[in-house]
Amino acid sequence: MLGQDDPPAFSALMLTQRSHSALVKRILLSNGFHVLHLPKAPAVAQLCSQKRFDLAIYDEEVPGALELAENSKKSLHRVAIGLLAEGRASSAGVRLHFAMRKPLNVELLEKAVKAAFAPIAADRRASFRYTANIKDVSFVLHHLGKSRQLYGAIVNLSLTGLCIETNEMLPQHSAIDVVFPLPPSYGTVHVSGTIVWSHASGRSGIMFMNVHPSEQCKLEDWADSTYSEMM
Repeated sequence: MLGQDDPPAFSALMLTQRSHSALVKRILLSNGFHVLHLPKAPAVAQLCSQKRFDLAIYDEEVPGALELAENSKKSLHRVAIGLLAEGRASSAGVRLHFAMRKPLNVELLEKAVKAAFAPIAADRRASFRYTANIKDVSFVLHHLGKSRQLYGAIVNLSLTGLCIETNEMLPQHSAIDVVFPLPPSYGTVHVSGTIVWSHASGRSGIMFMNVHPSEQCKLEDWADSTYSEMM
């Protein structure tokens, strides 16, 4: 009933001075990251408007680097490590998960990279979409004060939402109730959500809203088991 795509390898983006790039890249590669190094902040900002990276390393001495770290919605990183100038008193106000002061200590930088795995994995787990072919699904659409039954299937799902396919284009921003089975040991899940996008093909994206704690536990237990099998 459920399948999954192989999770992509962890990705890292470096915005660092050339004098530090070889050292930082070596540590990232040794920890299994796919690494991209860019020397200037505008190029990073343009790339990150289209692609999300698991880890970003920002060197304060590259103009504009810490401004990218401050605006996580635009820089689209899961975890940020800052390389701060020698003698900097504080990194207050900068959205860094880890801060390393220069001159760089190889052992401490490696520990920070390893520590980054936990929040990266947690965020991936929450957002990763598992392919599915769940047909035994109950949909009830609530729109303009009326409710009606729908027929269709779940295409993919995550801890935050799912993609469904029905025989019609659904109205955006409408509420919907969904009842579907996870593999037998996890039972049936009852969730409510909002239709955030809809296509003429009949596919729609649903964002979960106010999921009951017991239903959230089912989803999280299932995701933990499924994701761990993939790693």
